[in-house]
Amino acid sequence: MSVEIKETSATVRTLEVAIPQADLDAPFEKKLSQYKKQVALKGFRQGMVPKAMILKQFGDAIRHEAVNETVDKVVGEALKNANIIPVGQLKVTKFEDNKEAGVALTLEVEIDPEIDIKGYDNTGITVPDTAVHEEEVQEEFDRLVKMWSKDEHVDRAAGKGDVVVGNYIEVVIDGEKQELPENKEFRSLLGESASPGFDEGLMGVKAGDKKEINFKYPDDHKDERYRGKTAQFNVEITDVREIVPPTFDEEFCKQVGVKDVDELKANLAESLANQKQDAAKTKAVNEAIDKLIEQNPFEVPNARVLDLIRWSLNRNVQDEKDAVEPTEEQVKTLSPEAIREIKKHRILDFVATKEKLKASQAKVDERLQQMANAYHIGFEDLKNHFRQSGRINQLRDELRVQMAADFIVGIRPAAEETK
Repeated sequence: MSVEIKETSATVRTLEVAIPQADLDAPFEKKLSQYKKQVALKGFRQGMVPKAMILKQFGDAIRHEAVNETVDKVVGEALKNANIIPVGQLKVTKFEDNKEAGVALTLEVEIDPEIDIKGYDNTGITVPDTAVHEEEVQEEFDRLVKMWSKDEHVDRAAGKGDVVVGNYIEVVIDGEKQELPENKEFRSLLGESASPGFDEGLMGVKAGDKKEINFKYPDDHKDERYRGKTAQFNVEITDVREIVPPTFDEEFCKQVGVKDVDELKANLAESLANQKQDAAKTKAVNEAIDKLIEQNPFEVPNARVLDLIRWSLNRNVQDEKDAVEPTEEQVKTLSPEAIREIKKHRILDFVATKEKLKASQAKVDERLQQMANAYHIGFEDLKNHFRQSGRINQLRDELRVQMAADFIVGIRPAAEETK
């Protein structure tokens, strides 16, 4: 038996395999013996069928199994000896089975190419400082106030900031009557609508009013179907409601988990600061990755690309039978981003390995504590769940990759953090 391995490309190895018939005799006889023990034909008890009859009826199947098992064994040993780790399934490009001479076949196997990333320790890209301004905190505070506010019925004319509730009677767009939705009710917060003209027409209405509103949609309306078109709405008003903000008394503050408004705004400022800093770091890391990809070109196996696209298309599938294979168009469209993502992961893995980065137990516990706080569960319960499910190793690897991402933008771990 012989296996010749050729380097077809950076990501492909070609195996020329030759198995003489003499090396197939023993596997064939072993497989024949197994068949003889198991086969039962009419007129013969199990294990008593003559060899000639078994060969006549099952000879081709027996040879097929013997050849497959031998090829698998020979190729597996050759790949192991050559330290080749296949990516995806092996592809047979040529197969010849001569019962006198033996078997000859050619296979292609995809691999991850060796990489040596240069310049990762000084990309010239760092995370800029960020700042949170008072008006940003106030905007976020106002958003929360709106979210926590209630609307109550008022017996007066509607004004800016009120919610007007009504039903559509007739809608005409550019002179063409529109089919009304099954649910004809609308709720409009005056001053906040994407169609200011509609809001203006509702100013001053009261419950029980019927009104015709004529206006023109803005040229930059969010729905391009209506941009710049004229509209005529006939509506009846069923209610006018006033927005009532919450009272930040002791009971309400307790419900939202703060001592008072000052603490709430302080929390908002901290959250906004973290969001801004995270966004700045993400941007810097992506810039550094793009720079390293450009400076250190390497190929990505097609199998890796297809696997990632397949995963992205099926990641929310609950049942395997509902999984889909990517179409040619999807492969063409999604391949560039998939290739970049694979290169990013390989670069960060290279950096983590080269710099011997690893997440300390303190870092793991810190992340678990953050997750426990977010999901409102006990830290020890979450930690035990991660250990029992095996996800703790996955978390360590994620943190290791994050440390590598920090490294390429100049954020270096303290010595004790990697212990």
